[in-house]
Formats: sequence, structure tokens, C-alpha cells
Amino acid sequence: MPAFAYRAASASGRTVRGVEEAESAPALERQLGARGLYPLHVAPASAADAEPRRAGFRGRRADVVEAVRYLATLLDAGFPLDRALGAVARVVARQDVAQAVADARERVRGGAWLEQAMAAHPRVFPRFAVGMVRAGERGGHLAQALDRLAGQMEREQALRSRLASAMVYPAVMLTVGAGALAVLFVYVLPRFVALLEDTGSTLPRSTATLLAAGRFVSDWWMAIVLVLAALVGGLAAWRGTDEGRAATDRILLGVPVIGGLKRRAAAARLGRSLSTLLSSGLPILPALEVAAESQADAAVAAEVLRVREEVRAGDRLAPSLRRTGIFPFVFVQMVDVGEESGRLPEMLDRGAAAMEGELERRLDRMLRLLEPLLIVVFGGIVGFVALSLLQAIYGIRADAF
Repeated sequence: MPAFAYRAASASGRTVRGVEEAESAPALERQLGARGLYPLHVAPASAADAEPRRAGFRGRRADVVEAVRYLATLLDAGFPLDRALGAVARVVARQDVAQAVADARERVRGGAWLEQAMAAHPRVFPRFAVGMVRAGERGGHLAQALDRLAGQMEREQALRSRLASAMVYPAVMLTVGAGALAVLFVYVLPRFVALLEDTGSTLPRSTATLLAAGRFVSDWWMAIVLVLAALVGGLAAWRGTDEGRAATDRILLGVPVIGGLKRRAAAARLGRSLSTLLSSGLPILPALEVAAESQADAAVAAEVLRVREEVRAGDRLAPSLRRTGIFPFVFVQMVDVGEESGRLPEMLDRGAAAMEGELERRLDRMLRLLEPLLIVVFGGIVGFVALSLLQAIYGIRADAF
């Protein structure tokens, strides 16, 4: 049968695009209408419509969000999961995401759950996405779970984009400042050392220390670069292991500024995922297990699993979360109110929203302080270098020349 590209509107007002096979364009319009879609445009599909488009400079996460949102819309419109996955695979932009969706479709056709098919592609679908899809499938609310998943991924992507945009200026400044200091220590100071040694003058302590540092960097810069590269590579390899990942995540949770940001991000993700799982009808114990898998932080995931065991033993959720020492006081209080009032999913969602708002405000304040801090640091270093050199120059006897 021929393939047709279509654009239709769902009952909620969203625009749906796709490519499907049908006997004719009117036949496809009738099929779309039977699913609750209103055809806006139907035309024979060209080769460009049938093949995944190139993503250009878009990141993978943006295309995964688009694929999840599109899949949720199709399922909500009544598409069978098999056909919905096929339509998503045809229109998603990035080739690797399209291949992952197509492979998931084949696995679903073979009898696998969608969450199992997604778990086979961890580089495309993050763990928390697999966990939320699992809850939606088990609770019979897959379209709703996918819709909430897309919303959560969009919020996280927007936060990452804001952070990346705000870090451009500090990163450029840090790179330029480090390059200037490297030139100063490798090329300028060694030549200044020769000049001062010819005078035979006694150097001030600050100048002697600076010149010794410059001589060390100039003589051993290659070894310094190799040692730093080895340390970074070794740390990355250790971080790739389960033990290393858990240890580094726990260390970062204890860092004053970064730890606070990570705690709020973990609380927001736990609140969103646990609210979706409980709203989908999943009991609290399996919901906590899936929510633990949704955490990107291994240390937080271990604590959530420990909370699950305490809840299994008969404890309430809020006191167990408080004892972890990870989740902020406001979030735990909202969980406590939700348990007492019988509105736990709603209060978890509100707590997650509160944590996301606080996380954004803290990031904004941190980035505003970072720029002047870099200026002060590099200005202090350059000022110390200039003062040390000037002290040496003023100490040179005129007859030494």
C-alpha cells in the first residue's frame, strides 16, 4: 500500500505529524478520524518524509523529548502501540533515536513490554524514563505517564539549557585567564629570571617564590599535562564503576554549594516520578523501587531503596526521608502533609515544583556570583605577579647594570 504523510489535530489541540500506509488519502483520513484526530493535511509521502531527518545541531535529549511527547499524543488519540512507535520512528530527527525507537517497536512486536524495549537503549532513554514508563504500563495509564515524562524531561532540558547559556561567559573568561597565566609562567617569567640573575641582587621572598613556580612550570609543563590527563582519565574510569559512581555522588552531596543543588534536584525528580507512579495506581513499595531507579545520583538511589525497606517495615514515608539527611526540609514537610491528608501524589507534585523553583533561584544566584568571583581571582593572581616583579625591579641597584 502507498504511504501518506499527514498532519492532524488531536482533541486537546496538539498537532500530530506522521507517515502511515493506507489504500488512499480519504481512507487514511477516515482512519485518523476514527482515532479522534482531525486531519489537516494528507499527501503522498516522499522519500524525505519516510526517512528520519538529520538533527543538525540539536542534542539527543531534545529529540528524545519530542519522540516521547509524540508517542504520548498518538497513544492518547487511540493509536495501537505498535503503529505509534512506527510513526515516531519515521518522523524523529536524530538517526540514533529513530533506530532506538524502531528497535523498541520490534521488541514490542516480539512480546516485550515497552519499558523493557526502552531499557535496551540506555544511551537514548534515561533510567527515570524507563521507570515512569514501567509504572504507566503496569497501571494502565501509559499515555498519561508518557505525557508527564515528556513534561519532566522538557523542564530538565530547559534547566540544562539555561545553565549552559549562563556558563558561556564564565567558561570563556576562565579559558582566557588560564591561557594568559600559562603564557606568563612559560614564556615571560623564564626571561625575567635571566635578567635578575645577571644583576646579582637579592630577590624578595615573593619574587623568589614566583620565579621558582615559573621555572617549575616551564621545565615540567609536559609532565604536568600528562599527570593531569592521567588523573582525569583514572577518575572517569573509576566513576564508570558502580562503587566509584556511588562514592563520587556521595562526596558531591557533601560539597557546600553543589550538594545543595544536587539535593534539590534529587527531591524534584523523586517527587515527580513518585507522584506519577502513585497516580498511575502503583502501590508505594514498588513505586519507591521504580523511583529509586529513576534517580541519576547513585547515592540518592541507595537512600531511596533504604527508605523503601523502612516503609516496608511499617514506617511512614516522611520520617524515613527525613532520616536520610538528603532531602530538604520543605520537601519532607509537604510529603508529611500529603500522608496525613491522604493527598500524597498531589503534595509530592507540589513539593517537586517547589524544589525546581528553588533550584532555579539558587542557580541564578550562583551564576551571578561566579562572574565577579572569577574577576577577583584572576585579578588577584595577576596583581600578585605584577607586584612581585615590581618589588624585584625596584630592589635592583643602579650600578648592577
